[in-house]
Amino acid sequence: MYKIPANTLFVGKVVEYMPSCHSTNDSARELLLQHDTSEGTVVITDNQTAGKGQRGNSWFSAEGANLTMSLIMKPNFLTVSKQFYLNMISSLAVKRVLNDRLPDANSQVKWPNDVLLNNKKVCGILIENGIKRQFLEHSVVGIGLNVNQKSFGLATATSMSNEIGIAFSLQSVFEKLLGQFEALYLKLKAERYSEIKDEYLQNLIGFNQWRKYRSEYVFDGQIVDVLDSGQLKLATQQGDKLFDFKEIEFIWN
Repeated sequence: MYKIPANTLFVGKVVEYMPSCHSTNDSARELLLQHDTSEGTVVITDNQTAGKGQRGNSWFSAEGANLTMSLIMKPNFLTVSKQFYLNMISSLAVKRVLNDRLPDANSQVKWPNDVLLNNKKVCGILIENGIKRQFLEHSVVGIGLNVNQKSFGLATATSMSNEIGIAFSLQSVFEKLLGQFEALYLKLKAERYSEIKDEYLQNLIGFNQWRKYRSEYVFDGQIVDVLDSGQLKLATQQGDKLFDFKEIEFIWN
């Protein structure tokens, strides 16, 4: 069970704890269909059996070791054209938690929906939006943060505990994450877009750095912007180019 955080105004004031579920995003969407669920409701589980990542990828989490949850938000002030700001604030909320709990570690945001810790994936984010005309009617913000998991079966993933050698209180990390998310959400609601974008870009892997990428071919590029819609803008030797999700991948070596 997770306690309601004392440091938030509305995020996490309703916590729907499920010992086990297929997907917290699916459960959150079911809640939205059943009744008028209050904004800031959190669906959280200790055992997610069919977690989802971006574009149908799977997300595995060891039982009772990590934070696997979904936040139900109602950002009806946000136009569809600016929906990627939800990804930005979600990523930054996680990044701020990592800065607080592991100040000596290297944590970075990876476009479009990951957060890395010492160059390994520590968090995945999946946001599913309901749209009404040109605005977002509701959003389900799924966050999977590896906190205390020890083994992953692949070298590209890690947890907070793995990187520092101690176990963390899930409740403490939970409260910190919700507090940071709410602060950034209120900043978004106040239309402080440039502040959010600046913080996002400054923490984004590849921003103002020449790196190798793969699209239809391998090329050198430099991230110069992320559009409000979420498209990645790269400077290349052939000029600036835009990429949607899954149209480009980072080459790490």
